[in-house]
Amino acid sequence: MAKGTTGKTGGTSKIRFIMVEAEIADGDIGQITQAIQNALKTSPPATTTQRIAGPNGVKAVAREAEIDNEDDIEEAEVVEIETPVRQSRPKTQRTAKPAPEVLEIDMTTGVSLASYVQGASPKSNAKRFLMIAAWFKEHRDTPLVTASHIYTGFRTLKWSVSIPDFSQPLRDLKFAQYMTTPGEKGHYAINHLGIAEVEKLRAGGGD
Repeated sequence: MAKGTTGKTGGTSKIRFIMVEAEIADGDIGQITQAIQNALKTSPPATTTQRIAGPNGVKAVAREAEIDNEDDIEEAEVVEIETPVRQSRPKTQRTAKPAPEVLEIDMTTGVSLASYVQGASPKSNAKRFLMIAAWFKEHRDTPLVTASHIYTGFRTLKWSVSIPDFSQPLRDLKFAQYMTTPGEKGHYAINHLGIAEVEKLRAGGGD
């Protein structure tokens, strides 16, 4: 609890003043009066007792006026609120793997990759991966593709290559059973389910 003084202008005040009683000679009254006035002027705010020595060894006792203004003083409760601070865990940033290499493959003669995907306009990377893998199988006699094959196809078609890991969509397609890994690790083969998805895209029945 903390006490504070408000700016109230109303209310009442109570003042108590105790008179001084002393037996002194007539000629010493002025000195005692002056001493009492000085004591009251220099006294601290709290109630104190001043002992003033008068002439002829007579001691006078003066008590400072007590001011009791209860209406001007009120108690204010101080409430402390503790807000728990939640520490967030640092976000784990996935580091992009180095881009695959561009393979030296003929992408234009015969049925080019550009003409193969023309009209299909696949929007998802998964469908784009399938189309490139199907083109390699059907028109370049390459049933097994790697991330480098797909990356070379993306660069040829000028598709965005902002993919952190070009091997991840291949793994996802394998998990969805559109591709298999019959041989060496990192080599993927499109199966009949994947070919069916590509034919649907080329016929305009997919995204």
